[in-house]
Amino acid sequence: MPTTVVVGLQWGDEGKGKMVHNLSESATAVARFSGGANAGHTVKLGGSDLVLHQVPTGLVQPAVKAFVGTGCVLDPIALSEELKSLMDAGINVGDRLRISSKVHLVHPVYKALEKMDEEDRGGNAIGTTLRAIGPTYVQKFSRRGIRLEDAACESEFREAIEAQTDRCLSMLDLSSDRRTEIRRQSERFTELSLELVELAGDVSLALEEILEEDGLVIAEGAQGTLLDPDHGTYPYVTCGSCLSGAASISLGIGPSMIDEVVGVVKAYCSRVGAGPFPTELRGDTGDMLREKGHEYGATTGRPRRCGWLDGVLLRYASRLNGCHWLALTMLDVLSGFDSLNICTRYELDPDSDVPLFETGRRLGKHRPVFEELPGWSENIAGATSWDDLPEQAQRYVLRIEELVGVPVRAVSTGPGQNDIIWRLF
Repeated sequence: MPTTVVVGLQWGDEGKGKMVHNLSESATAVARFSGGANAGHTVKLGGSDLVLHQVPTGLVQPAVKAFVGTGCVLDPIALSEELKSLMDAGINVGDRLRISSKVHLVHPVYKALEKMDEEDRGGNAIGTTLRAIGPTYVQKFSRRGIRLEDAACESEFREAIEAQTDRCLSMLDLSSDRRTEIRRQSERFTELSLELVELAGDVSLALEEILEEDGLVIAEGAQGTLLDPDHGTYPYVTCGSCLSGAASISLGIGPSMIDEVVGVVKAYCSRVGAGPFPTELRGDTGDMLREKGHEYGATTGRPRRCGWLDGVLLRYASRLNGCHWLALTMLDVLSGFDSLNICTRYELDPDSDVPLFETGRRLGKHRPVFEELPGWSENIAGATSWDDLPEQAQRYVLRIEELVGVPVRAVSTGPGQNDIIWRLF
C-alpha cells in the first residue's frame, strides 16, 4: 500500500507540478492535501503550459483518479473555470475527480474581506494572492465555515449562504454596485456548490480501498514548507499546512500508510509577497535569475523575488518533512554564471541578541554566510543523463546533498516533462 508525499521545501514555486506529473504516470490516484486556488501547478502539455490551481495534477494522466482532501479550501467558481480549461485541453475528467465532503468552500465575499484586511495592514501587508484563502480558514476555525456537505441539504444551504453574505457585507464599506456584484457572485457560488455535491465523497475510505489493493497514491502538497503557518516565516505565510504530516490529516490516512516523502527544491530561491528572505538578490543578479527562470507567479503573474540557494532553510525544511529524497529543479537556469553561492550558515547582526535561528520576522536580522562554487557556461537544458552535466554542475548538486544529508534523486534541466535526470542509488 504505497503512498508517496510530494512537498515543496522553499516558499512554493519549486516545480512540484512537474514532479507530481512524472510520478503519477504509474500511480492509481493523486490527492491534493493542502491549499486552494492560491496554488499554481504548471504542467507542460503538448508544447503549452497547463496551470492547475485546485485539482490534483494527476488528472492530466488519463487513467489516474484524483481526490481533494478536507484540508484544502475550494472555490466553486474558480473550479468551474478550471474544469472547463481541462476540457478545452482535451482532458476528460469524467468521474475521476472526487472531493471530500468535508472541504470548506470559498465564498466570494471573503475576497472582499481579505482585500480590506490587506489594506488595513498598510506597510505590513502579507502580500496574499487575494484568493480568500485566509478568510476561509478563519471561518473554518471560528466554526462559521461552509462545507461542501452542507450543500446536500439545499434549502438550509441557501438560507445559510444568504445569512453568511449579509453578515460579511455588514463588515465592509462598499459601494452599492460592489455589493450588488457580490450578491450576484454569491448566487452563482450557491448554484455551483449545489452542482458539486455529485463529486463529494469520503476521500479517506476511497484511498484506503486503493491502498488495500496495492495501488500507488501520490499525495500532492501546495505552496512550500517556509509558508507553513506553524513552521514557516510567520506571519508571512499561508493558512493551510504545507508539511508532509498534513497529508495524513487532510486525506484521512494514517502515518503508517506513507512510504516516502519527496522534497522538491529549486536550484536557487524565490518567493512571492512580503516576508524575510535572507539570500535575496536585489540587483542585476537577482533580475537575471528572474528573467532566465521566468519567475512570475503562475496564479497572480507577480514577479518573484529571487536569490541564492539557502542551505540553512533547506536543511530545516527537509528535517521537518522527513524527506527520503530530493528533486532538484531549474538547474539549467544557473548556466552562464561565473560563480554560484550557497548559504551554509547565518551570522547574527552585531546589534541583535536574537537566537541564532528563527523563521519569523527576526529571520531578517540574520546575515547569510555564503560558500562560493564555480559556475558553468555550458547549456544543460534538456539533459537527461548525469554524464551530460559539466563537472561544476555535478559538484553543485553533490554539495546540496552534503548540506542536507538527503540524496538528490531527480534533477530537472528544463521545462519539458522529460527534461529530467534520474539518479539511481
